[in-house]
Amino acid sequence: MDIFHGLNPEQKIAVETTEGPLLVLAGAGSGKTRVIAHRIAHIVRQGTAPDRILAVTFTNKAAGEMRERIHALLGTVDGSGSVPFIGTFHALGIQILRTHGSRIGLSDRFSIADQEDSLKLIKEIMVGRQLDPDIYDPQRFRGIISQLKNEMTPVSQLGAAGFSSPYEEQIAGVYVGYEAALHKMQNCDFDDLLIRPVQLLKDHADVREYWQDKWKYIHIDEYQDTNVAQYQLSRLLSARHHNICVVGDIDQAIYSWRGADWRNILNFERDFEGATVIMLEQNYRSTKVILEAARSVIARNSERKPIALRTDNAEGEKVRIKILEDERKEAAMVVSDIADAIRVGYKHSDIAILFRTNAQSRAIEEALMKRAIPYRLVSGVRFYDRKEVKDVLAYLKRARNPEDGVSERRVLNMPPRGIGKVLLYKYIAGISLSASEQKKIEEFTRIITEISEKFSTTNLPDLITFIIERAGYVTYFSKDAEGKERLANMRELVSVAAKHRDTHAIEIIDDFLQEVELMSDQDLVDTTVDAVHLLTAHAAKGLEFKVVIVTGLEEGLFPHTLAQEEGMIEEERRLFYVAVTRARERIILTLTMRRMMNGEVAFNDPSRFIGEIPEHLVDIIIPEYPSKSYEEETIHYF
Repeated sequence: MDIFHGLNPEQKIAVETTEGPLLVLAGAGSGKTRVIAHRIAHIVRQGTAPDRILAVTFTNKAAGEMRERIHALLGTVDGSGSVPFIGTFHALGIQILRTHGSRIGLSDRFSIADQEDSLKLIKEIMVGRQLDPDIYDPQRFRGIISQLKNEMTPVSQLGAAGFSSPYEEQIAGVYVGYEAALHKMQNCDFDDLLIRPVQLLKDHADVREYWQDKWKYIHIDEYQDTNVAQYQLSRLLSARHHNICVVGDIDQAIYSWRGADWRNILNFERDFEGATVIMLEQNYRSTKVILEAARSVIARNSERKPIALRTDNAEGEKVRIKILEDERKEAAMVVSDIADAIRVGYKHSDIAILFRTNAQSRAIEEALMKRAIPYRLVSGVRFYDRKEVKDVLAYLKRARNPEDGVSERRVLNMPPRGIGKVLLYKYIAGISLSASEQKKIEEFTRIITEISEKFSTTNLPDLITFIIERAGYVTYFSKDAEGKERLANMRELVSVAAKHRDTHAIEIIDDFLQEVELMSDQDLVDTTVDAVHLLTAHAAKGLEFKVVIVTGLEEGLFPHTLAQEEGMIEEERRLFYVAVTRARERIILTLTMRRMMNGEVAFNDPSRFIGEIPEHLVDIIIPEYPSKSYEEETIHYF
């Protein structure tokens, strides 16, 4: 296949520019994934071994799409079975730590502590320090600790970071205990998967040289979303060959609340002297109207590097702005709009409903259920977050990592085997147990031993089936309808693992656990299922739909009150820009005159972002309103 077939002139230059640092400023819908895939294929065609190429994405979904594109271009990459590394920053960190983690006292069998595990461990440490959770919020402690880790602030530097007040001293104490517990249990939280590889590369020259030599060509997608650790990792890995290609768009930088720094992309030319800069400004996704509306709004931001997006697509429909009485009427209108879209030929899977906060989904879900419209909520309790599913995974993780106290404590008494809080405390503290107490612990130990013994002789789906049965879940969950549903969820995990039926568990277990732990909201979007997708504007990043309905366009909601208080209006505007540019053919914006928020009725003004869309691009629809004065006031607003 011709690697350059179908590329526009700017895309072709980006693909051909393989040597030296390259910054690709790619506007929404401009084909950046296509460019990276074709660039990798071109580098391989030039004779570079595929396993010397690294491509880092921000979601498993994006990584999967890139692999599929490269496979379509090259087929089987080469006879050696060599393949590029294409995955998320966290997956990259895991590979580095599995290979060289022993240099920092980390076993190659280390476990990954998810956010729930991390919070439980922090709560446990706070209890040990006798901290009142009503005064010292564990969730806030976890957030601050995560921020410190992402800013690469180790425990030893907390004093220099200004941690001096009594409250901050308590945070520092919990941070110290938390890090010690993770190390003892051979666990890494999500932040560790980024900062520990950076520390490893910085402190060990031979490890740094190994990875720098391994990857001659490095690609970083969504560079505007990199945080301190990801930025440092990118620079460390590319320091030898300098063949680093970063792709991004400042107008789509929406993750500063989790540590991302969009200035990284602004500073690329400073960081990499002699960098080539290419602008991808041809939009292949949206209609002219949608694109002009989005451009008009984002142009109001001062902190940006302008990209003059253009499109050859059709003019398209005007932006529909609908003003409703309250959230119930808004949900009813959303359902009506979906029915209208279906009548004119759209499928349910062509449609997405976006909102600023998850709390907004409740009224919409009720309306969808009432009209029997199929939908998927991309938030809430994910399949892998269900308690019973996490229990099975905890048995698997504990058998794989003997030091994993987080997983052990989760299932030591699950299903119940008479190990109460007192016995659990004595066991954890190393206090001698009575014969009857020891017998209860030994039963759990036998189960873990039997699971471990099957690693090298059993495939993964059969091993998961064994865990469900041997641990006693079949008997425990067969008593009522709710239990049977939980048991069905556990068995669904067997179906998920079925693709590994021809592989011994020992060969795939780490990859499987990694895949489960690192799954993001975007990875849950499945447009092959004919259902309307409900998701936050943040979760919609990187996705596209023919019809997009953005709800709750009111001051205080979108833009959010917190953003206004913290001077983050430009990021909120970027979030709105992301939401609008998810649409290919039809965009509908809704707002209400009043809305129940935090238990109270709020009367908010229309979002400033609506007023930033040129009037000639919109159709304003007010199905019902209490008085003529409100209609006049609203129309005057535009």
